[in-house]
Amino acid sequence: MSTIRTPHSARGFSIIELMIALTLGTVVILGIVQLFTANDRTYSLLNAQSRLQESGRFAFDFIKEQTRSSGFYGCGPERENVVKQLRGTWPMLYEFDVTTPVLGYDGKADGTWSPSLSALRRTEGALSTNTYAPGKGVDTTVIQRGTDVLVVRRVRAPEAPLRQVLQPLGDPVVAAPGGNSGFATGDVVVVADCQQAAVFRVTGLVVAGNQATMLHGTSALGDPYENATVIDSPTGPIPATLSFLGRSYAEDATLGVVETTIFFIAPGAGVNNRGAAPLSLWRRAGTTAPVELVSGIDDMQVLAGIDTTLGDNQTNIGRYVPFDLVPDPLQIVALRVTLTVSSVDVVENSAPLRRTMSETILLRNARPSV
Repeated sequence: MSTIRTPHSARGFSIIELMIALTLGTVVILGIVQLFTANDRTYSLLNAQSRLQESGRFAFDFIKEQTRSSGFYGCGPERENVVKQLRGTWPMLYEFDVTTPVLGYDGKADGTWSPSLSALRRTEGALSTNTYAPGKGVDTTVIQRGTDVLVVRRVRAPEAPLRQVLQPLGDPVVAAPGGNSGFATGDVVVVADCQQAAVFRVTGLVVAGNQATMLHGTSALGDPYENATVIDSPTGPIPATLSFLGRSYAEDATLGVVETTIFFIAPGAGVNNRGAAPLSLWRRAGTTAPVELVSGIDDMQVLAGIDTTLGDNQTNIGRYVPFDLVPDPLQIVALRVTLTVSSVDVVENSAPLRRTMSETILLRNARPSV
C-alpha cells in the first residue's frame, strides 16, 4: 500500500505557534487598553483642570465686578452730610447703609463668625450663625462653616440725572423715556452730588410725558423702611428734608437704587459624579433670594487692606487684616480674596482636584482722606 501524504500548505499550527500568537495578541490588546485608559485619564484630568480654572475665573469676575464699584453713589459727599430719611438706624437698614461700603465676616475654625452674622438678620431674609433663610424662611441655604462672608454696597447701575433742580423739600424728577424711568415704588434710592446726599424710599411715581416725579411721602408711624416725618441731623432732630445743608441739588446730581450684595459659600443645587453636592459661590443682591453663581468654590477667605495714614490724601495700604481686626471700615482701600476652587467631579476615584487662587482688588471709591 502506498502512503498518502498531506500537502505542506494544508498543515495546521503547532501548539507552540498558537501560544506565541496568543501571547502577542494579548500584549497588543493590553497595550491598546492601556492606551485608551491613559487617554481617558488624561482627558478627565485636563477636563477637571479646565473646569477648575474656569470656575475660579468666573468667581473672581463676579466678586470683582461688585467690589470695585463698592461705595459708589455718584460724587459722594462726606458721610456727615448724608441724610437718612428712613425711620430705622443704619444697623437696622442693613441693605441700604451707604455710609459703609464694605463689610466682612471672618469664618473661624470653631464654626462661628467674627463679628457675628446675627447683624444680617431682618424680617424678609434672616442670616444667622449657620443658615441664610430668604423669603421669610421658606428657602434655607446653609452657609459653609469656616468660610468668610463678604458684603459690598453701591448704587446699582444705571444712574439717572435730575431733570430739574431739586429743593430740600421737593420731589426728584428724572427722565422716563416711553414712560419707563427705571425706578419702582418701594425702591430705596440715594440722590447725591459732591456736597450732600439723601437716602429715601420711593412711595410713588407720577409719569408725565417722558419724565417721572419720584414721590417720597413720610409717615409718623411705621416700619424702619418708611420715610420719617422727623429725622436726626448733626444738630438734633429736624423735620424731614433732603439736605442738612439747606442747599438744592442741581441737575448734575444723580439718583440710583441702593444695593447691598452678599457673597458667601454654601452647598450647591447639583451633584458631582459621585452623587455628592459640591460647595458653590452664592450671591444675594438687595432683598432678593440668594442665587448660586459658580459651583466648585470650596472656600473663600478675605483680608482687608487698610490705609493706616488717613488724612494724607494718598492711598497707602499699610497691612492686610481679617475684618474683625479692621479699626474703621472706611479705612479699607483694597481686598485680598483667596478662593479654594475644585473640579467638582472626582478624578481617578480619589478626590476632586483643588487649587487655591488669590487676587487683590483695589476699591476705586475708597476715600482714605476721610
